[in-house]
Amino acid sequence: MSNTATWIDTGFLVALFACNDSHHSQAKQFLEKNPQLDMHSIWPVIVETCFFLNNDGKQALLQWLERGAIVMHEITPQHLPLIAQTLDNYQDLEPDFTDAVLVTMADLRKIRQILTVDVRDFSVYRFKDGTAFKRLWI
Repeated sequence: MSNTATWIDTGFLVALFACNDSHHSQAKQFLEKNPQLDMHSIWPVIVETCFFLNNDGKQALLQWLERGAIVMHEITPQHLPLIAQTLDNYQDLEPDFTDAVLVTMADLRKIRQILTVDVRDFSVYRFKDGTAFKRLWI
């Protein structure tokens, strides 16, 4: 993967598409200043994001995705044992499914950067080699 490959988590997308979010302006400015980012995510992030958005925000997110703004990674049944292991490894944090999938897929795809507001958990999560995520925002 390129060194511009970056995971996009729910909090960043909520900030980007919810005009009333306290981080909305920051999220927009960050993307404007970093057009080279090769953004990646998973469908559980999109589902989780839509939960927090009004209809206009959901429509804008879907149009953005349709234009190919983010590379979406599929989860297959073969990933489930690895995701279950991630849930087990971080049971003290009680990670949600979305975080467990992101951590698992990040390790598989060797993408180490992330855009997230979840500083607490993404400061703890580690790759199999012991390295931490590099948070690019917040």
